[in-house]
Amino acid sequence: MRPVRKFHYGWAILVAAFLATMSFGSSRFLYGFVLPVMEADLGLPHSAMGNIASAYFLTYGAMAFIWGIVADRIGARKCMLMGLVILATGLSGMGFMQSLWIGLVSNLFSGAGAAGLYVPVASLLSAWFDGRRRGRAFGIMLMGSGTLISTAGLVTPIVLADHSWRWVWWAGALMVLAIAVICWFLLVNTPAQKGLSPVGASPLSLQVAGLAEGVSRSRVTIGQMLRRGTVWNFAGVWFCYGAGYAAFITFAVAYLHEIGWGIEQAAGSFAVFGAMSIPGPLVWGLLADRVTKKYLIMTALLVQGTGAMLIWGGDAVGGYVGAGMIGFGNIGMPVLLGSSMADYYEREVISTTLGFIILFLGLASVLSPTAAGAVADAAGTLRPAIMTSLGGYSFAFVLLLLLKKPRKRD
Repeated sequence: MRPVRKFHYGWAILVAAFLATMSFGSSRFLYGFVLPVMEADLGLPHSAMGNIASAYFLTYGAMAFIWGIVADRIGARKCMLMGLVILATGLSGMGFMQSLWIGLVSNLFSGAGAAGLYVPVASLLSAWFDGRRRGRAFGIMLMGSGTLISTAGLVTPIVLADHSWRWVWWAGALMVLAIAVICWFLLVNTPAQKGLSPVGASPLSLQVAGLAEGVSRSRVTIGQMLRRGTVWNFAGVWFCYGAGYAAFITFAVAYLHEIGWGIEQAAGSFAVFGAMSIPGPLVWGLLADRVTKKYLIMTALLVQGTGAMLIWGGDAVGGYVGAGMIGFGNIGMPVLLGSSMADYYEREVISTTLGFIILFLGLASVLSPTAAGAVADAAGTLRPAIMTSLGGYSFAFVLLLLLKKPRKRD
């Protein structure tokens, strides 16, 4: 008989990370689903709705760096639990929105809470999964976001048919609180706390990781890490990508509605977006364990740029295909960035480095919806917002050509 393999607790950690990513997805994507209905009900212009979206990305970007520093000091578990509670508070506040200011404050909370999920989980999975399994672990984790998007794209129109848009936000808040309770019981910072080694670790990889850990603790500081060219290269790429993606996620449904799509059709395109986001992370993750990540990120940007062109064209079939392409390409970006961190940087500064890069993503995501919304108001159409998306993806692709190869770590 073949010996029965014992269950490795790393897979329980991955379940918790998957659920946390579902929460992260709710904060980012529910707004796009209900934006046209909220806009009409509250009587707010495109620029105001863009400002509310920017509020989320403002604290998401700013707090990402702070969460990263804190996570490298107190551990991912505490950061993620605090992030879930803060996120639930923000989602609930959006349901009570009566004015622009309530929306701004609520989305500030949502952004701060969401940053406390994705940034710490990078160091969490890097600790629990060996380099040969890390890409697929990040891929499985990010499937939680796609699951949420696809489900919300199908369920939201049904809810809006009989209930106020406020119930969409309140349901999201309750889901996040339930996930927080589950994560309370499941999350553990490192395998050592369970007397385990990382999933898939070999004696050689453990030895190499141990040597790298010793070097990082004795020599690497945050200042030295920030002087590395790759950090700024990643930051520039994610700034441009963030500008493109934020414009798309904020205004795509409203744009399709503007050019004649029904609200159910427009939301349905996001169901396709979400459906492609479900298998996408696992595909990108498996590829990341085998192919140079730089080329994979370039491919993901190219796929998204092509999708933005199809959305801009407004064709019925092209709209659905474009949304699917952006969903598939976009979900690969956090998988590839997160799994790249341990290739380029020491374990003790992974969360800090990732938080610094996300800071630039957040900055672009603040500027992009506000600028695109203002230009749309001036032009009388949302077409410039979709062109902003295409431009962001294109500039990110060009900057990525400058990224150097990583030094092998495990």
